[in-house]
Amino acid sequence: MYDYSYNYDECRNNFYTFENELKKYYSTVSNDSYSIEEDSYIDSFLCQNEGNRKLFLITTGEHGIEGYAGNVFMQIFVKEFLHRIKNQEISLFLIHSLNPWGMRHKRRVNENNVDLNRNFLYQNEDLNNESYEKMIRYFTKKRPVGVLDSSLIVGFFELLPYLLKLGTKGIKEALTKGQYVDNKSIYYGGKEEEKSTEYIKEIYERVFNTYEFILHLDIHTGAGPKDKLLIVDSAFDKEDCNTREKQFNYSPITQAKKETFYSINGDMIDYIYKKYQSTSNFYSTCLEFGTYGEGLIGQLKSIKSLVLENQAWWYGTKNTQVRSKVDKLFREMFFPERNEWRNSFEEDTKKALNGILKYFEFLK
Repeated sequence: MYDYSYNYDECRNNFYTFENELKKYYSTVSNDSYSIEEDSYIDSFLCQNEGNRKLFLITTGEHGIEGYAGNVFMQIFVKEFLHRIKNQEISLFLIHSLNPWGMRHKRRVNENNVDLNRNFLYQNEDLNNESYEKMIRYFTKKRPVGVLDSSLIVGFFELLPYLLKLGTKGIKEALTKGQYVDNKSIYYGGKEEEKSTEYIKEIYERVFNTYEFILHLDIHTGAGPKDKLLIVDSAFDKEDCNTREKQFNYSPITQAKKETFYSINGDMIDYIYKKYQSTSNFYSTCLEFGTYGEGLIGQLKSIKSLVLENQAWWYGTKNTQVRSKVDKLFREMFFPERNEWRNSFEEDTKKALNGILKYFEFLK
């Protein structure tokens, strides 16, 4: 029913097919294509009717490769929910792939190896990541990926000393908090604001100062329970998770803080709350579709996928078989081909959208 294309240009074309459908419900449908590089664009549709004071904003592909699932999410929204939106009250802003270069090249990071969700810094954040510095040798092997490197058993024994020293929380912090010291390693937040970040911040400045209320969903994959959609609220959201679960009639919901999920430097949703919470009325959150899961094997596969993909990008692989294995591991972390995952993705997307849109009275 939905197109699970794993090709950037095909997904971009899919996005442009929405235009005719959007025009059925909105008198003004404005398109913008912001060029990044190598024929990669941040594409968007801003759909408005006269007098609209609320906005529904969907962003995808902040982590490049995750934009493929984001494309399917938008297909589901347009097919199943667009006709139900109160279009005389609510404008619609669809932004396709905040990191189009990463999407095109099937990488999580952008053209400068920057993780954009570690690049939205607000004022003086503490960028130290002691756990990462203790694990830097594990994350930065400066050689081609070999057969043994891709073995999960070997991977476990390589990780074991760090597991004993830092614990699972320390390893998670090393990975996910963001690091600002090594521009050829994973979760690198960059030394300055990226071109994409600057462009998106300009959009946020415009919309968060224009509309009376903004509902913003940012689509991600890779973290959370296996084959399950997890709603990850900002640590700065004033409502607790239990309240949100009741409001949306959806579970699980967590918050992006150290105790319950993980804390992040330069997080985009946190940036929005820090910048606009005192002046604007909005709910901004991340929808995170789990793949490998949160068990020991799942976490090991996730770490392996990230480290090997980065190593292969910079230093290559010993042979094509190893390259195929690395690519498969990485794809399965962010855009699995399994029917179980796809079925769950569609079911949970519909359930979460229904609950969120109903609660905020965005549906007819």
